[in-house]
Amino acid sequence: MARIYAHRGASAELPENTLPAFARAVQLGAFGIELDVHLTRDGEPVVIHDDTLDRTTDGSGSVAEIDQVDLGRLDAGGGSRIPTLNQVLDQVGDALHVDIEVKAAAAADAVVAATRKRPSLRFAISSFDHDVLQHVRRQDPDIELWPLTMGASDAALATATGLGSPCLALNDAFVNAEVVDFLRGRDIEAWVWTVNDSVRAQALATMGVTGICTDDPASLLRRSDG
Repeated sequence: MARIYAHRGASAELPENTLPAFARAVQLGAFGIELDVHLTRDGEPVVIHDDTLDRTTDGSGSVAEIDQVDLGRLDAGGGSRIPTLNQVLDQVGDALHVDIEVKAAAAADAVVAATRKRPSLRFAISSFDHDVLQHVRRQDPDIELWPLTMGASDAALATATGLGSPCLALNDAFVNAEVVDFLRGRDIEAWVWTVNDSVRAQALATMGVTGICTDDPASLLRRSDG
């Protein structure tokens, strides 16, 4: 079975991108978690998907225009708070692999700084903004970088090759056996998001994808164990 990553933690069960959601992923035995990072006004990397607070918290406005101490008072669901990246990394330790998606380019340096403080952390940095990944590569020749992309375009493939990336992070709608084989022929693996159907996940695993990102790791892990 492909490696199972919990998308924003076990977000089918618990509020996305919160400490309980990540703790649940560890409890389930997921191989990894995926999380999203923005930067607060005072320069703290925080784990939240949107650049605004409206959808996932009881606050409103732009993440980038609020200090972390004020952000930390908001309810991100069920009484959970918006965690800082450092809080999440401290919680998971080396229990699983962490896909750190840089949502805001301004957060890239803070993400690199957080990972450098944790030599035992198993992680990759991903982004749809491939300029961000190029920036990170200039800072560190060894960090694992995953270009996020809808499909295996020539541009995405060139980015992955130039960065020395082991995989492309692909939208499930654009993945089939031909794509997986095409990438493997170029020494690049397929990592697929976001898959919540266990039958589809099994089909992807049969194709040979390296990882599957899901909101519902419990269901996919039960299927793989069955």
